Amino acid sequence: MLDDDLQPSQIVKSDMAARARAKLDPPQATSESIELPEINSEYSDSDDEDRKKNFDPPDWAQQANVTNALQTLSRVNPDNIFGAVQPLQIEDMFRTRTSRFRARTSSANWSGTDGLTREEEEDYVKRMGFQE
Repeated sequence: MLDDDLQPSQIVKSDMAARARAKLDPPQATSESIELPEINSEYSDSDDEDRKKNFDPPDWAQQANVTNALQTLSRVNPDNIFGAVQPLQIEDMFRTRTSRFRARTSSANWSGTDGLTREEEEDYVKRMGFQE
């Protein structure tokens, strides 16, 4: 029987059966047969891969030394290094001809009574374990 002689319902059944067989029997690809191409990074060229790897990091860059330095720094108050965080002036960051930002209301006035007290700042330093 030719395809022209098939009824539409028979064609649909035949297509559905072919799709079901294809789903049940997908082509198998073993992981050993898959080869991915080498893609060069924009930061390297092929000469980099041919060069001998002879970098010997200095003593301070060894794992144990870096770990010790990081543990020591974890007890240092960043305010002692960088200074206290200054209030954010959003108008200075986003200068436009006409400001889209309205003036702050008292509910967001961190420099007034809503600001941190010296006692709260000292408590934070103490809880973080910073050493002066």
